[in-house]
Amino acid sequence: MYSSFEVRNFKCFEDLKIGSIRRINLISGMNNVGKTAFLEALFVHCGAYNPGLVLRVNSLRGVDVIEVEMAKWGGTPWDSIFIDFRTSETVELIGENDKTGRRMVRLRILREPKDLEGVPSQLHPEKDVFVAGQPSMIPAIPGFARVLELEYEERENSGRSFMILDNKGMRIEPFAPSPPFQTFFQSAWMLPNVQEQAKFYGNLVARGEEDVVLQALRLIEPRIRRIETIVVADKAILHGNIGIEKLIPLAFLGGGMARLTNLILYIANARDGVVLIDEIENGLHHSVMAKVWRAIGDAAHQFNTQLFATTHSFECIKAAHIGLLETKSYDFRLHRLERIKNTIEAVSYDQENLESAIEQGLEVR
Repeated sequence: MYSSFEVRNFKCFEDLKIGSIRRINLISGMNNVGKTAFLEALFVHCGAYNPGLVLRVNSLRGVDVIEVEMAKWGGTPWDSIFIDFRTSETVELIGENDKTGRRMVRLRILREPKDLEGVPSQLHPEKDVFVAGQPSMIPAIPGFARVLELEYEERENSGRSFMILDNKGMRIEPFAPSPPFQTFFQSAWMLPNVQEQAKFYGNLVARGEEDVVLQALRLIEPRIRRIETIVVADKAILHGNIGIEKLIPLAFLGGGMARLTNLILYIANARDGVVLIDEIENGLHHSVMAKVWRAIGDAAHQFNTQLFATTHSFECIKAAHIGLLETKSYDFRLHRLERIKNTIEAVSYDQENLESAIEQGLEVR
């Protein structure tokens, strides 16, 4: 699990460091202060060796269109990860983790021919080109290759990978190895994937651990008796038995059911890994939030999963504090991001400070 994380020159962060990270972490703060960007930085760092994750970050925000300008130093799909689009900067993500130790990930754009000489490919920067649309149909034009370098250092291990856009298309060289642990990211606006849910639930059934999902869902829908996987039009979909003649797709039982199902399935399938949830309160009524947080805490302990989530809601923060007090151990921190002049800093609340802030009605959102 992470104990600290530092972000430099990534999106809105010039130099942000958060220590005192625990198993359950809730990120709060005003709009446009970097809550989602912090999750994205963690997502790239969890991937460790794969520069292609910077494009996944774009798609998680609904931007999955690749476009490269027809100019020698025109824009690329990864320009947005650099602070204020200053693509001459180097992004640094540094995390302390009990599984991998201290790992630094650096991201930079290679521009000079001398830098491109180290790229292990058939890249010819003097003639390669990539333009959005049909790259193979566009003649080669000098000086249009685009390369993003990812360099990592951890313990005694280090290496580099490259994401390349040229007249051959887009590729990563060398092939990025598997990350050190499983990571899932649930964006605020994307609907759960029902086939993925069925797959993840099947994983739990195979291990005899599926009851964790049923117990959590009963917090929202006490009538649910069991969960079944049914194939509809060649697609496996989770259905619930709520005591009527017909089994109902979980998605039809409300947005809160779908959201909570996804959350618990992610935690249970990311054993020894990390789950990132943007706007965790979406779809969940305030009256059940404390119970939901208790279920989250119990599942996270059971599967040794670390959770980072964002929220705008004071009710959600208070519910997390109350619900997690009832778990085996209060392994929780609230981290509030604040913009101070031109920089973003974090203020962390432990159990005593958060309880005092809640009692006094202090602003912690």
